[in-house]
Amino acid sequence: MKKVEIRFFKTYNAFLGILLAFFGFAVSCSKPMEYGTPSARFIVNGKVESSETNNPIRNVQVILEGDTAFTDSTGHYRVVNAHGFPGSQTFPIRFHDTDGNLNGEFTNLDTTVVFKDPQFINGDGHWYSGETTKEFDIKLSPKK
Repeated sequence: MKKVEIRFFKTYNAFLGILLAFFGFAVSCSKPMEYGTPSARFIVNGKVESSETNNPIRNVQVILEGDTAFTDSTGHYRVVNAHGFPGSQTFPIRFHDTDGNLNGEFTNLDTTVVFKDPQFINGDGHWYSGETTKEFDIKLSPKK
């Protein structure tokens, strides 16, 4: 009786080992699991001008979540939110005249920039969806 039990368990163990090996190989050939959070870069480019003269304003501080830039001599700026969630987004953006009276004094502006149904490029096909760009020109009023 003992020989029959031993033989049964050996056969059972061999069958179970083959079955587990088969399922192990079958699972290992499938696509691996990925963990992470979808992300995208939102880039805002634009020009800051005087509302009265349409001349470019330099040294205006532009603040977008996670990035700060200053306008150049032609009034152009570029700020980036590098860790946004891909999809329609609204970001607060601030324009502050920080140079005082050097090029005239202008009122500060707090507003929002809206990315509605953005199209992303250069994604990696995984969690990074890529980047999208929006032109956002602003006219600031001189302080009176």
